[in-house]
Amino acid sequence: MKNIKIRSALFIALACADIFLVSCSDKSSSSHEPSEPPSVAETVTDSTTDAEPDTETLPFESEGITFSAASGFYDSEFYLDITASEGRTVHYTLDGSTPTAESPEFTQPLLIRDISSEPNKLSSRSDIAQPAGYVSRELPSSPVDKANVVRAVAVDKDGTQSAVVTNTYFVGFSSKASYYDDVKIVSLIIDESSLFDYDTGIYVLGSVYDKWLSGDEYDQETPEWSIPANYTQKGREWERGASVQFFENGQLACSQDIGVRIHGGATRSYTQKSFNVYARKDYGAGKLRYDLFSGNVNSQTSGSPITEFDSFMLRNAGNDAMYTRFRDKLIQSLVSDRKFLTQGMEPCILFINGEYWGHYELTEKLDAAFIKAHYGVPKNDICIVKRDALDEGTDAAFAEWQALRSWIQSTDFSDEEAYSRLCSQVDMQGFIEYISTELYIDNYDWGAPNSAMWRAQTIDESNPYADGKWRFILFDTEFSTGIYERALPENDSFARLLDKDCFITDLLKAALRNEGFRKEFYDTFTDISENTFSDEKVESAIAAFSDEYREMVTDTYDRFWRDSVGGYYADSNYSFAVREVQDFFSARRKYITEAVRSGIS
Repeated sequence: MKNIKIRSALFIALACADIFLVSCSDKSSSSHEPSEPPSVAETVTDSTTDAEPDTETLPFESEGITFSAASGFYDSEFYLDITASEGRTVHYTLDGSTPTAESPEFTQPLLIRDISSEPNKLSSRSDIAQPAGYVSRELPSSPVDKANVVRAVAVDKDGTQSAVVTNTYFVGFSSKASYYDDVKIVSLIIDESSLFDYDTGIYVLGSVYDKWLSGDEYDQETPEWSIPANYTQKGREWERGASVQFFENGQLACSQDIGVRIHGGATRSYTQKSFNVYARKDYGAGKLRYDLFSGNVNSQTSGSPITEFDSFMLRNAGNDAMYTRFRDKLIQSLVSDRKFLTQGMEPCILFINGEYWGHYELTEKLDAAFIKAHYGVPKNDICIVKRDALDEGTDAAFAEWQALRSWIQSTDFSDEEAYSRLCSQVDMQGFIEYISTELYIDNYDWGAPNSAMWRAQTIDESNPYADGKWRFILFDTEFSTGIYERALPENDSFARLLDKDCFITDLLKAALRNEGFRKEFYDTFTDISENTFSDEKVESAIAAFSDEYREMVTDTYDRFWRDSVGGYYADSNYSFAVREVQDFFSARRKYITEAVRSGIS
């Protein structure tokens, strides 16, 4: 951590909250001189600090267990002491596993040092994607950055065990990548078996893959993203308990027990996988009360930052994982002021059980809690239709959506009375802005895929968003803007959309029969084309993201795709990916404007 000095701080458990939130109440130096108990000092070979111990440092205490240093970033190695109240013994682990009474007993201070040079453990696994030979070639060629994870429980004479207390210590990061100063650092701590067990691990090929390989459904032509594996499984039974800690400016900002699942579609087959993260009372707290997005994601109703979450995503950038890794963020940030819902995002660096897991994007999860946070509609009163299927809400509400689609397919909206009725059921201005965005970026994976809309099931006249209208949500936009040499600037995405079989297409085709809609659509599309995606705005945003993301993206290339986009050519590969986005936007306007003009005439 560049020039960051941190003192262990007083961390306050907020008893009035649903969460164990750790608050950094004091910021100062963390330059500790290692204490030297005789039984441990002999292991010290290089103590580089000559600073005096900080006498104002307060210990971190939870569950009757006291740590002599709090989670955080430290410039130099130090000794960690762990104590419990009289009559109880402390048992601990250092590998992220859940400690029990059978774990080693803490009897002498632990040397907490920079362990980055130690051999990789989790980062050396090749059973996490197919083909296995390819994965082996892509593994990091040298040790990855590492942190110390210390978990402890207290056990009394009757064998009664306390809850687990978890701490993460980053030592010597002042000499590592500069992004450790600039972005949130996330430490995910989880039993290794929860990720990598053959039968129950959620991150591996596992038994699901082997059963498919030896079964009747095996087909050697199956693309890798469609191969069944443990990591393709979904549902609550594939959720695993874990702990998560967030660090800002070198200090612990939040710590909580949570649940995790693998997230995504085709990108589940990547070696770097996305996670859904859930706060549940089953794990101790039903909400995560922490500002994931640094005050930059605000409620449309109150205008205040959203700081409470039922769930969120740690996203691997989806289709853009081996390219810029900021396409989705770029697009959604440019249109975040439009009349449809976008997802808040913020970059972070993830560590799993103390091992560097690369850049991820903290991302709002598309669910009823997300809509409630933005629009103030009760969760149990929200219906979400995603990919033309019921995602959340009642069967009755979905039946109403199906009836609406049938009515749209059979109605002539050149009739103004019929169009007025349509406008009372669908936010048509929001729809126009939403499809204009998707058409402009040439999102290849959109129509029925990656489309979402929602409505309040009960009208509340005090809330303008609870008016019963269907509204739209933008997500997963990165299969666009030149990627894969498929989403090209000259593509006619308007004609392509009209050929699809989905609600979005049905609504657009039907509405285009109305003269007023056609004029409003063209005027709005032109505004988005010339202003929202103006050359100046786009160029400025791409330049800013390119600089911000470059180092953490190229390091992530090296961590997961060393042999393909990483290594010696990582920086040039990143620059090429950025130019691909720049080139798309520089050429896009004239092609798509002509396509839209021709399509509605």
